Amino acid sequence: MERRSRSYFQLIKPGITLSNTLTGIAGFFLAASGIIAPFKLTAFIGVALGIALIIASACVVNNVLDRKIDKRMKRTAKRDVASGVISVPKALLFGGVLGVAGFIIILAWTNPLTFLLGVIAYLWYIVVYGLAKRTTALSTIIGGVAGALPPVAGYTALTGHIDMAAILLFLILFFWQMPHFYAIAMFRMSDYASAKLPVWSVKYGMKSTKRQILIFAILYAITATLLTFFGYTGVVYFVASIALSIYWLSRGIKFYNKLDDIKWARKMFGASLLVLLSVCLLIAVSGYLP
Repeated sequence: MERRSRSYFQLIKPGITLSNTLTGIAGFFLAASGIIAPFKLTAFIGVALGIALIIASACVVNNVLDRKIDKRMKRTAKRDVASGVISVPKALLFGGVLGVAGFIIILAWTNPLTFLLGVIAYLWYIVVYGLAKRTTALSTIIGGVAGALPPVAGYTALTGHIDMAAILLFLILFFWQMPHFYAIAMFRMSDYASAKLPVWSVKYGMKSTKRQILIFAILYAITATLLTFFGYTGVVYFVASIALSIYWLSRGIKFYNKLDDIKWARKMFGASLLVLLSVCLLIAVSGYLP
């Protein structure tokens, strides 16, 4: 029973589910800062729980759709659907229950716009990104659309509309994802090549991918500051976000020619996680700071 419970838990890809939920919560608290909209407990519970369940459902379905690909990669060959520990019908039932529950909660406790964003993100991740990663090196950019929607959904759960803050939240998370996932594509390149997935590192090589990482990290750095320029955050957020960006970029530049490509990518990946956690915290509390 313990083994079975652990298997189903792994199907939701806990890291992806948690990180996307955190970005949604950050967007919610930016809206609830008192400047934009008053805090509503039901909306907070609805969007946090709804995002978590919807992302978890999408990850379960992704396990099913990618089971043949997973078998060809050393890192994923032992995933429970790919290895047959959990059958496809049982995985789909599990994912369906999670998804239905998530969408019902979002619709009942937030608003139709947030529900619509959830539908778009869900279908985009499963269908659009699912097809793209099998056919084009632009798949990371295409998939970034779905990954950048949770903070927007968190924001609209309280406001009920999309404004410049929502757009900036989307762009911040979109640009952050590129260095993060390109780094993974570098240190997992052999796996992706074995699975015949045309990620950027496989298609265009390590040097090109390293340049892409730095370009997108610069775009992230610029976009992150715009929340302050448009009046949604204060000086503390502005200074801290610049410091985080300098930290991320300085590591990339400092070790660019000092480490082999795999070690460099791992350093950039680790730094990206710190940047994400920190910027989510900053966005969440920035409305209460000078």
